[in-house]
Amino acid sequence: MPGLLLKILLGFLMFLNVGSGFGQATKNRAQKGNKASSPSMPQLVSQNGKHTFYVDGKPYLILGAQMWNSSGWPAILDKTWPQLRELNCNTLEVPVYWEQIEPQRGKFDFANLDKLILDARREGLRLVLLWFGSYKNGQSQYVPAWVKENPQEYPRMVDGTGRSIGVLSSLSEKNRNADAQAFTAMMRHIRQVDERYKTVIMVQPENEPGSLGTDRDYSTQATQLFKEQVPAKLVSALKKQPGSWEQVFGPEAAEAFSAYHMAVYINYIAEAGKKEYPLPMYVNAWIKENRFGRAGEHPSGGPTSNMLDIYKAAAPGIDLLAVDIYHRNYMQFRELCEKYGRPDNALFIPETGRGIAFARFHFYAIGDYNAIGVAPYGIDPFHADPNDKRDKEKLDNKFSGIAANYRLLRPAIPLITSLQGTGKLQAAAEEDGLGDELLHFSNYDLLLTYGFPTYKEPKEMTGRVLVGEIGPDEFILIGFDTKFQFRPKLGSGFSTAEFISVEEGTFKDGVWQKIRNWNGDEVYHSTLTPEGVMLKIKLKGLQSDKFDNKPNFER
Repeated sequence: MPGLLLKILLGFLMFLNVGSGFGQATKNRAQKGNKASSPSMPQLVSQNGKHTFYVDGKPYLILGAQMWNSSGWPAILDKTWPQLRELNCNTLEVPVYWEQIEPQRGKFDFANLDKLILDARREGLRLVLLWFGSYKNGQSQYVPAWVKENPQEYPRMVDGTGRSIGVLSSLSEKNRNADAQAFTAMMRHIRQVDERYKTVIMVQPENEPGSLGTDRDYSTQATQLFKEQVPAKLVSALKKQPGSWEQVFGPEAAEAFSAYHMAVYINYIAEAGKKEYPLPMYVNAWIKENRFGRAGEHPSGGPTSNMLDIYKAAAPGIDLLAVDIYHRNYMQFRELCEKYGRPDNALFIPETGRGIAFARFHFYAIGDYNAIGVAPYGIDPFHADPNDKRDKEKLDNKFSGIAANYRLLRPAIPLITSLQGTGKLQAAAEEDGLGDELLHFSNYDLLLTYGFPTYKEPKEMTGRVLVGEIGPDEFILIGFDTKFQFRPKLGSGFSTAEFISVEEGTFKDGVWQKIRNWNGDEVYHSTLTPEGVMLKIKLKGLQSDKFDNKPNFER
């Protein structure tokens, strides 16, 4: 018994020690979020086409940030936590590297991972771990040296000219098994150190997988398989007629062949890891749209929009297929949300760009496409880009719009997740040439007007709003720089919508907390502030016969 008590005490002291020097408030937050009882496993629940991500048994919305590729090291992370605090994020997406986890075959090093988990726990942040294993951005850069130095044992793909390229063959069981062994060791270790706390809530096995520079593997083995019949299970799942790859998939045959074998490879690794610790897992896509239209220009074999059905059929162990979006055109952004937000696939955007455009786009993803999470890429200013002139001591101002989003959205997560998929949550944002926008709800239309504040120079398109209908005559507005005017729905018999109350406030533990009432000039102008504001509005429709607009000469 004394030995057991000593172990418990040492573990508790270790947990407290990592919080030293960061203030009592931070310690209290971390302790509050990590009680002794083990919370339920994170899980993705799909019901009637709506996808909800649960953490600690409650709906969760990932308001995230992702590190640069090679920043998942203590020397960088130790300097990045202040930026993450300023961002107001609740989740950090951070890479872990096969080459670091298993520097020698069969010998594992989890010291950096342990520190990452403890530090995130101290900060009150959840983690999504990005496994840079066999594949990262269409290449195999992060495999251990003992893999790179032995291509005979760990074979690579061959391009159409017969040249071996820097991408591990997805047909090799040796490659797959080596990756799976390291991945399962990591998942086993995470369970040992974190099952009690659930700091790690999701894992990405492989990153933007596929092959850059070739549409498929042209090795002798691969070419022989390409000439054979498409596996019967895949043909059946896709409801296609049997035949060779070219007969079944036509011009997309090479990419479909690559996608199938890549999906099977990753699925094997994911399912092996889930046997050790069944966290939700996803694979992300380097998109094919627009600039990267041809397979090989984007990583061929990844979960691009035209290969989603193949991944769904071949990789049942993958919980969702995510999409990385850096396009700055809002129509392209929305188009990709539509493609990846499917009844059989939750929308998750683990990588977006920085700047006010993506702050607007996050509202679209969450409000119109029921995303389970969003995250900008490259939060830390300590990577190797010599052109990065950011102040190392504070958050880059290009993240300021996203930080303001997160500040408003975090307290409203229970409300947002409850309204997603119901049709009662909508988003709108200012775009080039779009001065007004009309949203339709059950009893009211909402006219939104952009172009505020009028004094700002140079003028940025900062207007954005998330609107939740919480009752027949009640709304929550969350947003910035947008004028709003409610109108009774056409045919309702009402001509005017009167404000009964306009409350500025926020949520605390899911309960509305009023800060102040808006009235007078605030209601007359009805404009969401540049700093961002959350309003709870109650309306009443007035009939036209209640008003007499004729002058009364008898008064």
